[in-house]
Amino acid sequence: MELPLPEDSISPAQLARIEAAIAARERRRAAAAAQAEPDDAPFLYPFFPQAGFLGKDLFLTNFTDQDPLPVLIRDWDCSDYTYDGHQGHDSVIRSFREQAIGVPVFAVRDGVVVDAHDGEPDMNTVWRAGAPANYVIVDHGGGYTAWYFHFKLGSVAVEPGQQVTAGTQLGLTSSSGLSNWPHLHFETRRNGGWLEPSTGPCRSGESLWASQPPVARDFYVADFLLTPGRLSIPDIDTFLLDKAARTGTFVRGMQTFSVRLDLRNLPARSTYRVAVLSPRGKVAAEVSGAFGNAGPLYPALGLFWLDADLDAPGKWRLRAEIDGGLAVDAPFTVVQTARQVKNRPPNKITARLSPKSPVEGQVMACEVQTSLVAEDPDFDVVSYRYEWKVNGRTARSVTSAALTDLLPAGATRTKDKVTCKVTPSDGKKNGPAALAGRAAMPGRTTPTGSMP
Repeated sequence: MELPLPEDSISPAQLARIEAAIAARERRRAAAAAQAEPDDAPFLYPFFPQAGFLGKDLFLTNFTDQDPLPVLIRDWDCSDYTYDGHQGHDSVIRSFREQAIGVPVFAVRDGVVVDAHDGEPDMNTVWRAGAPANYVIVDHGGGYTAWYFHFKLGSVAVEPGQQVTAGTQLGLTSSSGLSNWPHLHFETRRNGGWLEPSTGPCRSGESLWASQPPVARDFYVADFLLTPGRLSIPDIDTFLLDKAARTGTFVRGMQTFSVRLDLRNLPARSTYRVAVLSPRGKVAAEVSGAFGNAGPLYPALGLFWLDADLDAPGKWRLRAEIDGGLAVDAPFTVVQTARQVKNRPPNKITARLSPKSPVEGQVMACEVQTSLVAEDPDFDVVSYRYEWKVNGRTARSVTSAALTDLLPAGATRTKDKVTCKVTPSDGKKNGPAALAGRAAMPGRTTPTGSMP
């Protein structure tokens, strides 16, 4: 199934309001700059301002359009990961279920909030002319402002005039305003004009990234599930709501079930083969064919129905091949009776800090290491509870659907002991917690300051 490409825009009324707020901020800043010492440090973004891994649970689907002509499109890398006239970076999450859990958006640098708005509906999938969004605009200095758009209703955590540090949580990812998919629209402007922060063959000059984010161009599977019966996904709302029951356990006997694959960067004219393998490796059922896509599909859906005689209890496997390559090899369990079907907790994860030790003035990231298609033995949507401690004291605690979380700049000092405990949950059971970092020495109680 071909999915609609994520698209967004900013309503004319909100654009006028934001430009007026920025103009007023510029006047105040110009007056202050006349009295200040010049700052010759280069302006750089130290990280991408959304929780998660680009190319895994996040997907950068649109960049700015570098072609000035109508209709023609071209991103900074001379590819077509954009659409005509787009002025920012769009990073999508996988579903409204993840949106409901929460995917944080952070200030990419220190700055001052110029404008912010909340109170708008946040599950849009169709284009409604003039629909206002929830957003935050931050003046990051040097003439640069960053526009963070489409926040979740009630999640905007800052207000105009507030000073923020890099890594401060601004809000949560969603689909408010002119948006058809839950995502972050991150736009960079300098002295009133928008620009592309990444550099490449179709955008010369210096990159605005300290380390330019990688772009996922290769094919991969972003999500996978099994569900009993014949699943129907007739439209984008059904796809994003993702309400189908997920399971990794079936009762012995003849069963009909569905396989859903959420795909990224599906090559043109792709083929598939989906097979059910018994504990002995025998093919019990399979479907194969072609997707029928004349061109590449960046987000795409594979939905397959299989009838299989699950004739023996034990560990079975679902294997999916795309263009002859193995895309999914997932175990599922067959049991003797329905009474043996039980929900199981998420699989074991590991976590790490980046950097490993605090660096004065920098954010710290807590990163979860897991497989997108093997987070949970029942293929449930998993949330993660991040509990940060600095010298034994809680510095931040948040539940997120993302595979990373950030501790803001200024929350730590060089010799502080920082830990991040991450607990996965399927909403019913917790999986084993993972601990990243080193705990404080007994008796040390250095205060850590307040966290957003």
